[in-house]
Amino acid sequence: MRSLALGLFCLLCCDAVRLDRRRPKPITARRQNESTVQTKALENACKAIPLDFFFVIDSSRSIRPNDYEKVKTFIINLLQFLEVGSDATRVGLLQYGSVVQPEFSLNTYTKKAEVEQAVRNMEHLATGTMTGLAIQYTMETAFTEEQGARPKSMHIPRIAMIVTDGRPQDTVEEVAAQARRAGIQIFAIGVGRVDMNTLKAIGSEPHSEHVHLVANFSQIETLISVFQSKLCGDAEMCDVVDHQCQHICVSSPASYRCKCRKGFTLNPDGKTCKGIDYCDLGNHGCEHDCVSVPESYICRCNKGYVLNLDGKTCSKIDHCADGSHGCEQEFMNTADSCICKCRRGFTLRPDGKTCKKLDHCADGSHGCEQEFMNTEDSCVCKCRKGYTLRPDGKTCKKIDHCADGKHGCEQEFMNTEDSCVCKCRTGYTLQPDGKTCQQTECGDGVMDLVFVIDGSKSLGPANFELVKQFVNGIVDSLNISRMGTHVGLLQYSTKVRTEFTLSQYTTARNIKQAVSRMQYMGRGSMTGSALRHMFEFSFSAKEGARPNTPRVSIVFTDGRSQDDVSEWATKAKNSGVTIYVLGIGKAIEQELREIASEPDEKHLYYAEDFEKMGEITKKLKSRICTDKPSDDSMCQCENMIMFQNQVTEKLKNLFQNSHVTEVGDTRESTCA
Repeated sequence: MRSLALGLFCLLCCDAVRLDRRRPKPITARRQNESTVQTKALENACKAIPLDFFFVIDSSRSIRPNDYEKVKTFIINLLQFLEVGSDATRVGLLQYGSVVQPEFSLNTYTKKAEVEQAVRNMEHLATGTMTGLAIQYTMETAFTEEQGARPKSMHIPRIAMIVTDGRPQDTVEEVAAQARRAGIQIFAIGVGRVDMNTLKAIGSEPHSEHVHLVANFSQIETLISVFQSKLCGDAEMCDVVDHQCQHICVSSPASYRCKCRKGFTLNPDGKTCKGIDYCDLGNHGCEHDCVSVPESYICRCNKGYVLNLDGKTCSKIDHCADGSHGCEQEFMNTADSCICKCRRGFTLRPDGKTCKKLDHCADGSHGCEQEFMNTEDSCVCKCRKGYTLRPDGKTCKKIDHCADGKHGCEQEFMNTEDSCVCKCRTGYTLQPDGKTCQQTECGDGVMDLVFVIDGSKSLGPANFELVKQFVNGIVDSLNISRMGTHVGLLQYSTKVRTEFTLSQYTTARNIKQAVSRMQYMGRGSMTGSALRHMFEFSFSAKEGARPNTPRVSIVFTDGRSQDDVSEWATKAKNSGVTIYVLGIGKAIEQELREIASEPDEKHLYYAEDFEKMGEITKKLKSRICTDKPSDDSMCQCENMIMFQNQVTEKLKNLFQNSHVTEVGDTRESTCA
């Protein structure tokens, strides 16, 4: 009986095991539901703190395609903690390699779904690693109000998140420090073999909150929970932003304010504090000066006075009161001592005590026509500059330096206060000998010339002045007139500014004055934008471009452009504009080739520094206007080609003789 019961029990157990194996287990579904609920809980727990949030993504060739997709997934997951909208969080993004490629700005999208789709559509650049250039663009362009950043007065936190996997090919320390000082809070995320010191040089302080390093791209997702607490409302605003409050930061919904400790008051900048000035309370009672000290004030007297026993009023110190000054005529009490003085017509002797009569002109009886001078013995008459004293010793006559006919002037002369100077008639310039005249070099050369001048920060104010001198030197050699050559100029950095148009000035003097008044912009280097402005506006009829007139542009740059130059340079050249490009210092050869007209060797020039600028101007003035086309019977195309060839040859000879490197290959230009 016992054996039968035991057998029945075993049979039931085996059937139960088999039934359990056949029954589907809802483990996966349960976990999925838990994950969904968890994600929704995170989203709901994240309070709507408005941010201006900008992603700066490394898209260099060292990042493999599957790792690049993981970065995009990380960005999309991070967006789940943000409420995207024009009045909520604004999101922008750029990726960078050898160049900066903005994907969308802070005011491009107002919905989270649109941002996510834009991230999914990004394509891998697979080039270099110019991290410093990307940070500079973020500071100077991405966080501007034009690009969607809200005014600083609104206290909306400005956050940049930089994701990189390698060593930068440029410097990052200085530009990152500038960005932080500008109020941008930087999170630096490194993946793989990134130098931690480089990340700390980029990220904001404290580094424990802003600098993160993971071993590979698979681990980057582990940072999601870290940034949830930083970006969501769980954290105080004072913990999230770089508030820069000197004493106390007080968080408030979606913002913060600075506060001072007791005994201090907040300065107008809203950040720093100063001790309470007890003198400003107005009840100090000091007769002269009130000086604040910690928790009180003291009275102080002006120089030459002493504080009375009441600690408030002052009495003047009289250094002459004891009568020991020894002055012969008069005396005067000063803040430091008692000094002697003499009456009118007398002067103090070196002993500082006695006086002697000196001013023989004081009685007004000298009778001098123009000026007079008192000497030790008498009052003598003098004449102003350009006049000479007549024999009567009183009256004056004007000196005519040209009267003797020895001036030697070839054309005209003019009497001045100091000498007789030579002048030349219109269309001629005075030679270095100061006597003879020569016809203006470009007397019959006609063109529309537009200078495109780099005003970026890398140039520097001193070199910018050299560039202005270079431009004025070229202007001196041209026939500037209403019917002759017209000149326009635009300067560019992060933006493009028209300094003057082709129709604005018709004299060389006015053009040179306008060049001298130019203010250095000193920011980024958007050469492509400048070429676009030149093509679309500078050579338009509205700004003074004339039909059937050769169009020439001289582009001056000293460094890498932050945008593409090829498109607008090509359009300008195809429209008939001849472009000469002068590269200095860190200018990039490939960019110079894309800008210059063909053939390269006639239109592209490069120099290592600004040392030869004066020599360049001198040679260009002497050669740019030689052998100009003037035969009216030539076709318009032939005139254009001859003019371009002549200017090209002069520039070529100029830079060969000035230790300037030509860049390019040999090509032919034909007239169709």
